[in-house]
Order: sequence, then structure tokens, then C-alpha cells
Amino acid sequence: MAERYVRPTVAGWLTPTLIAPWISVYGAVTAIAALHIDGLFGKVLGWTVGMLVGSAWAFVFCTLLVLVDLALLGVKVRTLPAGKRGWALSFLSPLAVLGAYVAVPPYRFYAAGPWAIGAAVVVPMVVVAIVSRVFAGRKPLV
Repeated sequence: MAERYVRPTVAGWLTPTLIAPWISVYGAVTAIAALHIDGLFGKVLGWTVGMLVGSAWAFVFCTLLVLVDLALLGVKVRTLPAGKRGWALSFLSPLAVLGAYVAVPPYRFYAAGPWAIGAAVVVPMVVVAIVSRVFAGRKPLV
């Protein structure tokens, strides 16, 4: 039996897109602060700084996800990801970017200048956003 297409609502698309990355980043920051920082004062200070940086990073990543979703919808490559797929990939995509930062840390590009560090931070975000949205969305019925 063919699966029936149900067009996602704006709330059904934006809710996982805007909430799940924040939860994922906050969980990662809390885990890193709890496991890798020594001393109570160091844990609290590290967690606080991590949450501030993570909040700014999550805001940029959520904005990027929305722009990629709208661009893929505009060129009719994919529909808006919603439901379980939208939630799952919105949770996992920030962790994939953080994994890329662990594999190739952005600070290693220090010798090339601040633009190289900025590119080392942004390029994995863009690649993961595009790849995750291509897999999360469905092909349009057009």
C-alpha cells in the first residue's frame, strides 16, 4: 500500500527545527562540563561559558537549518522535514557538527588567520545542515 503524503504544518516543521538543536547542544555542553572539567568552580564556570557559547552557536545553526530547508523547498528538491524524522535529525545534526570539530578542531587553523577559523566553524555546519536536510525531507510529489 502506498504511503499517503501529509503536508507538514509550519509548527510541525519549525518546532523540531528550532528546539531540538538547542536541547542537543545543551546536553553536550552539560556532559562535557560534567566529565572533562576538574573542580567544582571549574565545572560551574566551564558549564556557564559553554552554555553561552553553545547558545550563540545553536542560534546560528537553527537559522542555518531554516535557510537550508527553505532553499531546498524553493528549488523543489525536498519538502520540509517534520515528525519523527525531523526531530531525530534535528537532534543528531548538531552532534555531527561537534564530532567534526573534534576530528578537525577549528583552532588548528589559527596560523591562517581569523577568516580560516571562521570558515572552519561554519563549513561543517553548512555541510551537515544540507546533508541532514536532504535525508530528513521527502521528495516532493510534483
